[in-house]
Amino acid sequence: MKRLIGTRGLPALFVSIIALVSLAAGTSSASTVSGPATKTFSFIAKPNSRTVTVVNVDSLLINARCDAKGSPVIFAFTSATSADIFGRMFDGFGRGHIIKNSAFTKTSKGVSLSPAVSGDYNSSGTVMFETSTGKVVTVNYAFDNATTLVKQNVCTVYGSVIAT
Repeated sequence: MKRLIGTRGLPALFVSIIALVSLAAGTSSASTVSGPATKTFSFIAKPNSRTVTVVNVDSLLINARCDAKGSPVIFAFTSATSADIFGRMFDGFGRGHIIKNSAFTKTSKGVSLSPAVSGDYNSSGTVMFETSTGKVVTVNYAFDNATTLVKQNVCTVYGSVIAT
């Protein structure tokens, strides 16, 4: 036992332990991709702005614009043949809104990421997107109407994207 713990035997002991742990852990059927990319986005515009793409990654496209009143209008689209999009958004009054489409395809209408918000537009949400090929995108976002940024009469949509 003394010889095993010596300077030459210690690395062999560690390798043996790691091999046993690996065998005991088994294998997973889930596919994973290492090295996801994280990006941020920010959209700031006056009322009646044109539509701008704020996210375009792994078959997910998110557009934003400001309507005539300075309220944000946000929609998600996909170029995938089959995908899912699920999420939740909380508005400035604390009301929860569910975002879902389990048959999200390139022929689908856009999915609103700012659904039924009225009054206080201080809102934030998260949506998860997955394609049938295993691409996964997570979008954390927030938006506000024309009273935002010290009443500059602009709407804003901003957040971060994590993609495979």
